[in-house]
Amino acid sequence: MILDSSQLDSKNEEKNEGKNEEKKKVRSKYAENIIRDVLEKISQGQIVDIDEIFKNFIDKDIQFYILGISPSTSRIIVRFFLKDTFGNFMSKVIQHYQDLLIEKQFENDISNIPIRRIFYEPIPKGSEDKSISTFLSTSIMRAVLLGEEYPNSLYQVILLRIQAERDINYYQASILKAYLVRKARRLNNKLITEVLTLSLNENTNNKAYLLGRLFAVLEKAQKESNPNINTTIRDKYFSSACATPAAVFPTLFALAQYHIAKFDYGYYYDNMIADIMDKLDIDNEPFPKNLTLDEQGIFYLGYYHQRNSLYKSKGKDNKQNNEENKE
Repeated sequence: MILDSSQLDSKNEEKNEGKNEEKKKVRSKYAENIIRDVLEKISQGQIVDIDEIFKNFIDKDIQFYILGISPSTSRIIVRFFLKDTFGNFMSKVIQHYQDLLIEKQFENDISNIPIRRIFYEPIPKGSEDKSISTFLSTSIMRAVLLGEEYPNSLYQVILLRIQAERDINYYQASILKAYLVRKARRLNNKLITEVLTLSLNENTNNKAYLLGRLFAVLEKAQKESNPNINTTIRDKYFSSACATPAAVFPTLFALAQYHIAKFDYGYYYDNMIADIMDKLDIDNEPFPKNLTLDEQGIFYLGYYHQRNSLYKSKGKDNKQNNEENKE
C-alpha cells in the first residue's frame, strides 16, 4: 500500500498525540507517599483522618487494586486480587475497626487492634508453634477489605481458646463481638445487636448475655468472700456453665449462698443476683440445657462486660473509701 504525503502527516500526528497521552499518565510520588502512610497506620491500628485526605490530597473515587499473595516453596501464590475505589476500601477498613470496638480490660490495651494481632490471637498461650494459618489470614483480609462476614473458623477457634484457658481477654472479646455484629447485621437480628455494645448493657433480657453476667457476679462474690482463694468457679465451671447452663448453675447458686454469707456486704451481690434472675425469669423459663455457638459467644461477652463493670466499681469504691479515711 502506498501513502501520499497527507496520509503520512496524519499518521505522524496520531503517533504524537499517543505519545502526549502517555506522558500525561505520570505516577505521583506525593500521592504514593500519602497512600503508603495511610496503609502503614492502618496496619499498626492507628487512627487515620480519611476525610481530610479525601478533601485535600486523594480522589476517593480513584480506582485501587489490592493483590494478596503468599510465599510457597518455589513460587508465589495469588490469594486474591481486588478492585474497587480507594474510598470504598477505606470505608470498609473503618467499618472493621468500628465493629471491633469494645470496652478495654486494661488501660494499656490497644484502642484500634491491628489486623496482624487478630491473626495471632487464635494461637494458644504458650504454644511453640507461632505460625499463622494462611487460609485464616486470607479469609480475614477479604472480610476486612470487602466488608464481608468474618470467617466462622476464626470465631470457633477463639471460642475453643477461651474454653481451654478458662478466660477471655480484650482482644478475644473484640473478635467475638465483631463476628456476631456482622452476622446479626446480615440477618437484621436486633435482639442480638442490642447486646453487642461497647460496654455493659443492663437493660437487655437476652438469656445468654444474662447468664454470662450472672457468672461474673457469682465469681466476684466468691473472690470477695475469700481474697486468697487459688481456684475459683471460673477454673472449674466456666466452659460447662457456658455450654450447659442447666446442669451447672444450680450448683453455682448453692456455692454462692455459702460465699455471700461469709462477708458483711454480701447484700450488694445478693441484690445484683436478684436483679439478673428477675430478667431471666427462671420460674417460667428454666435455665437452657444447651447454648448454641452464637449464644456461647454472647455468654462470654456478657461475662466480659459484667466483670469489667464490677472491677471498675470496686476501684471507685476503694478510691472513695481512701479519700474518706484521709479526711
